[in-house]
Amino acid sequence: MKETDFNLQKRKTAIVDIGANSVRMNIYDVDLADGSFSVCDSARSMLGLAAYSVGGELSSDGEGKLFALLREYLARANSIPADDFFAFATASLRGLSNSEKIVETFKRKLGIDIKIISGNEEAALDFDATVAKFSQTLPGRGIMIDMGGGSTEIVCFENKTALHTVSLPIGCLALSKKFVSNPPCVLQDEKNSILMHVRKILNGIPDFENFAATAFLIGGTARAAAKITALVECGGIASEGNPFSAKSMQNALDKLGEDENLCINTVKKYCPDRKITVIPGMTALGEIIRYVGAKTLITSNAGVREGFLINKIRQMRENS
Repeated sequence: MKETDFNLQKRKTAIVDIGANSVRMNIYDVDLADGSFSVCDSARSMLGLAAYSVGGELSSDGEGKLFALLREYLARANSIPADDFFAFATASLRGLSNSEKIVETFKRKLGIDIKIISGNEEAALDFDATVAKFSQTLPGRGIMIDMGGGSTEIVCFENKTALHTVSLPIGCLALSKKFVSNPPCVLQDEKNSILMHVRKILNGIPDFENFAATAFLIGGTARAAAKITALVECGGIASEGNPFSAKSMQNALDKLGEDENLCINTVKKYCPDRKITVIPGMTALGEIIRYVGAKTLITSNAGVREGFLINKIRQMRENS
């Protein structure tokens, strides 16, 4: 292989994930020769786009904030420079009546082609990332759960094959906006309302009930829940891939519910950027975990962005 051919195998690829709660850009060093990648730069904004959804549309204020942020991310990627720039949106734009118009505007003004992915596509990308991340240690049977700001994706798998996939209208930001009056604390009646809401939705997916004892948790809510559990219940530090029990997470949540000062101080110190969403999200996540029968929980930093990248790398390798 010529040196110039070798250099073409090395790329810097920017992936922007436009979520209902946060918008994150990761720039990856990609080696097309073997498909490997690693993060070389990252940026995140807790934009909270779900809060700008009015009457089934993204408001002009929300559109303007997203436009300014994507322009900033594009400039940052160009300064590196990145060879590729991809953007996709999940529940932030999915299903909104003016999403196509927004996508067309951004493509015309910024040259960014935003792909709006379906809930099932999001779950499939999450699962691709999970299989790649835990290829050597994935159990024969398990569950993958990714809670975002506006939706939750769940995959039941066996022998590295997805058996059941679903995207549910359960999101930490949406729950907080609908049920919680004074976050981060969640009052008992607010907690009961969240649990009733989640249970009603879960009753519609009987194939997922008591499916497996091990669940892989993806997303910022999951990472924050693991961190809080480690600190409040276990007296330690959470780490990716380190198993912890569903019981310990529930115990930590109960302690926060019983002690308002503990709740406020813990969230303020360890996950202040998720003040509005973490306890409502953790409450719903605990109920989902209970429903699917998981006893052992494992967090993963790899999710839909990495799954999206894996598929892009596959396409680039096929076309090279």
